[in-house]
Amino acid sequence: MMGAAAEGAPDAARFVRLFAEGWAGPSPEKLMDLLDDRIRLVQPIFAPSIGRDAAAARFFRPLLRFMPDVRLEVRRWSASGDVVFIEWTASGTLSGQKLTWSGVDRLILSNGRAVERVAYFDSMPLLVETLRRPSRWLAFWRSGIGRPFRTMFAGASRPVSQ
Repeated sequence: MMGAAAEGAPDAARFVRLFAEGWAGPSPEKLMDLLDDRIRLVQPIFAPSIGRDAAAARFFRPLLRFMPDVRLEVRRWSASGDVVFIEWTASGTLSGQKLTWSGVDRLILSNGRAVERVAYFDSMPLLVETLRRPSRWLAFWRSGIGRPFRTMFAGASRPVSQ
């Protein structure tokens, strides 16, 4: 794991180390410990969430129900002030098939915890792999990941009010 922290980012190296340890398991408890109570999570596929309870309910639990063996490996990181960028590679198994994808998290830290996390990655390969096999559809829906799509598509057919 390579990294560089600018002056004024004493919590960054510690945060990145704990982030890597939390995703190596993954350990939802360790990951939740990295989040401030007012955390704002934004990432592809999942509905945005605000607050630790929402992060657990809308992101961590659905992800681990759908892909229990998901892991993130930190490739490199950098920090400046309270902003940390973490480049990672994720892997997991979906219906017996190993999947790997890469992304970047941009985090804003306050007192050593993340108050905002925005993840950047191409979700299309994951969605395509899910849709290719009908045996995955029910698991996708039951995990809770698919529920935001229902409201997204339901709203698309409504007229826009002016």
